[in-house]
Amino acid sequence: MENSSAIKVEHWHMKDFMPFLIRLAKESDRGAVLIATGYLEKLLKDILVAYFIEGSSSNALFENGALATFSARSAACHALGLISDDEFHDIQLIRKIRNYLAHEMNSTFEDPQVFDRCKLLKLKAYDYGDVVVGTTGQFQTAAVGILNRLINRAHYVSLKRSKYGDWQF
Repeated sequence: MENSSAIKVEHWHMKDFMPFLIRLAKESDRGAVLIATGYLEKLLKDILVAYFIEGSSSNALFENGALATFSARSAACHALGLISDDEFHDIQLIRKIRNYLAHEMNSTFEDPQVFDRCKLLKLKAYDYGDVVVGTTGQFQTAAVGILNRLINRAHYVSLKRSKYGDWQF
């Protein structure tokens, strides 16, 4: 079995993921949604930054600019082909769930607006045998699944980073 420091070196992209999972397990439903979406939003930014030209003026896009929101970041990643259709689909549902739970003080995962959206998630765990995956489980498995897919996406995207083109004809 690998020791902890070896795992941290070999799987450097997971350094924030493991503490996230521990925290997620301790959170209320509302807290879990907020920390999962905060992490997703950060990863989407990391993916875009990895794609943009190094040293470019891209930082301005993230500071009260065109890419300052979760919605804009997910749309940009999808439009650039940096996330898949299924990832984008579930990120949009997760974003809507977050918005609902953040603005409705007494909301829960059993509210129809949340319950129905969780049922539409594509990357969630499904019921199997006698195990019924409830709404909370559907949300958490979809969020963790997407995060797991995106955790090192910025690294791979950076290998195909944009470059200045020669636009002269």
